[in-house]
Amino acid sequence: MSFLAFLLFGGFVGFLSAYLYPKKKPKLKDLAIYALAGALISFLVSFFGQTLNVFRSGQMLEWFGALVLTVLLVACLRAFLNK
Repeated sequence: MSFLAFLLFGGFVGFLSAYLYPKKKPKLKDLAIYALAGALISFLVSFFGQTLNVFRSGQMLEWFGALVLTVLLVACLRAFLNK
């Protein structure tokens, strides 16, 4: 995944998972933080997956892993911060 793909894909998934979390809706400032967290998580999944030879750049497993882990970690972040 390229850098722009990390920002767009991870940011969108982080934003969407924080917005759809079933607690109180977050403010716009909080959504921006979750979008940045999503981009960071997406980058880390791609980096460590390629480093450990789990997948190569651009494979569907890379995108799916980034999607699943971003949703899980943003939901955990919202649950622990009680927002």
